[in-house]
Amino acid sequence: MKYKAKQTSAYRTDVRHVCASLFRTYVIYLTFPKNDMRQHLFTLIAFGIFNFGNAQNCIDFHLSKTFDFDILLKSKDQNNLGKAEIIIKIFDKWKKIKIQTIHIKSEFILKSKSFKACENNNLYLSNMFLKSNENDFGDLIVADFNFDGKEDIAIKREEGGNGGPLYNFYIQSENQQFILDTYLSTEMTYFPDYIDSEKKTLHVYVRIDSLTEEGITYSYAENTKKWNVEKKVMYRN
Repeated sequence: MKYKAKQTSAYRTDVRHVCASLFRTYVIYLTFPKNDMRQHLFTLIAFGIFNFGNAQNCIDFHLSKTFDFDILLKSKDQNNLGKAEIIIKIFDKWKKIKIQTIHIKSEFILKSKSFKACENNNLYLSNMFLKSNENDFGDLIVADFNFDGKEDIAIKREEGGNGGPLYNFYIQSENQQFILDTYLSTEMTYFPDYIDSEKKTLHVYVRIDSLTEEGITYSYAENTKKWNVEKKVMYRN
């Protein structure tokens, strides 16, 4: 009987999420011009209806000028802090077609906080200091990381430790595909607090321990399309 009770509870949770998702879809549907109604409705159905059973889902129409994002977090891990699969479906905002799906298998994600709502997504501009809470700049982030004028994205992949969350960075190609930047994702890993489009640098500020912090500046060579560490500075509290 315990198994059946748990199954019923999970089912009711899924139904609530589906109903909430469909309600959001209907509200957005009402805002579309009539002549575009069929195309928009097709996109919304592709976004929302087949997400039944995914406990955490948000559909972000406002993050980008060019793309819409369907964001799912799936997990069989019963622990709040644990393994999960992050699935980002990317749609062309104007053509109303899906252009890419990105899968990330996270070993260490806080499900009560991360990928829980679209409010945790952010769009950042260059040449300004960015503020964060414990180096957490958001779940899905749009910014121009390689200074070519196109929107790139960063996706939180792990909660991290003292330094804050770790991110995967994806650079937009000429054919609207987001390609994983291995260097930024494995070497820089943290989200930059300053994106300098003039000097073509990214600056990361990281807490090492309770007494030590480090600032690292990464420079981008446009001719070779490679990153290098330009400067490191250690700070003691």
